[in-house]
Amino acid sequence: MKILAKCKNCGKDGADYIHFKGGHICDKCVGDYFTCPDCGVVFDRDDFEHADAGNGFCFKCAVNH
Repeated sequence: MKILAKCKNCGKDGADYIHFKGGHICDKCVGDYFTCPDCGVVFDRDDFEHADAGNGFCFKCAVNH
């Protein structure tokens, strides 16, 4: 049986995206965040330490591009 995670933004069940600081984000809310296309992790848009490194990837994955 699959456990449905709640979205940390709206509380909806079935959140599939993993947020960098813990928790999950649903399909409806993921557009409000930055999602790294390499690792798929979701970051707050104003997280300039971990999110978009200026090349469309998070800082962790940016070294590979």
